[in-house]
Amino acid sequence: MTSQQVNQLVQTFKVKIKHMQFVKSGVYRLISTDGKQHCLKKMSYTIRRLRWMDRVLRRIRHQGFSNIAWRNPFEQSGRRLYARRSRGGTLYILTPWFNGRSPSPASQKDLKACAATLARFHLAGRKATLPRSGALNMLRKWPALLKARESLLKKQIKKAKRNGHGSPMDRLLQVHGDGLLQRSQEALRILRHSNYKAVCKRAAKTGALCHGDSGPKNFVLTFGGTYMIDFETLRFDLRAYDLFRMIRLSCKNKGWKLSTARSILDGYQSVSKLERSDIELIKVWLQFPNKAYKLLSRYDRSRAEGKRKIEQSLEKVIADERHIISFLHRLSQYVQKG
Repeated sequence: MTSQQVNQLVQTFKVKIKHMQFVKSGVYRLISTDGKQHCLKKMSYTIRRLRWMDRVLRRIRHQGFSNIAWRNPFEQSGRRLYARRSRGGTLYILTPWFNGRSPSPASQKDLKACAATLARFHLAGRKATLPRSGALNMLRKWPALLKARESLLKKQIKKAKRNGHGSPMDRLLQVHGDGLLQRSQEALRILRHSNYKAVCKRAAKTGALCHGDSGPKNFVLTFGGTYMIDFETLRFDLRAYDLFRMIRLSCKNKGWKLSTARSILDGYQSVSKLERSDIELIKVWLQFPNKAYKLLSRYDRSRAEGKRKIEQSLEKVIADERHIISFLHRLSQYVQKG
């Protein structure tokens, strides 16, 4: 959008802009004439889903968890939930912008602060009475979801073996395909032998609010505390999924150090105690080659340049995740000692 278009959109929220900064596609940092900072963000969701997010986040704030970048309807800038440039057009929201820094995956202190904030978020979700209408509910859906993803992996690997040495992707999957399938099979085995169904049944009663993308980049460290941002993936799911995301996104490209996962688990448990079942369910997602699945799911419908990028990305992912098996073994030993 042009500066004029951003200005016109923000006027819908009754905010006058003094300064505007383009952050990334669909995201703008704004300073209003009263000195307050805001984030204008594109939301590619239905109004129904957006309203559900709003009701949920306002209710957990009412429970005392206020460390979220979301509108305050009692302030002028927060009275309106969304705006759009034209009728039926893309939705935009206006939220507070917090001055601070992104956590460092290399800092145990930062990771502990993020994990403790995540635990408080989960507890607030349990305390609040949350609406169901409009929600994305992933409870009880892991088995079917992972089996479907494994089927696509099998299909792509089988095709690569049949093709011989036709493309870099074929050669890559001929070498590493069986290893990816072994990981997917082991993940499903762990899930089958876990008490996943019982955990989901309990969570459906006690509350299971999940951020859905809880990596370090979705936290902001400020002098006033640690804040959570970007709630597009908000849903009902097990807390183990949020912890998996935090561990994976903190460990990837960093050698999969146990100390990183330990900082996250210790930080979380400083607020809320984890059970053995939580660790088993975290291991399900760490074991499954989900990044490989996501890349392969886009491969066939990509053009030549896109395919080259996917091949390069997959090769990098396979190289990085070769440490996962030993990492999971060390994680199990750490949990048993605890």
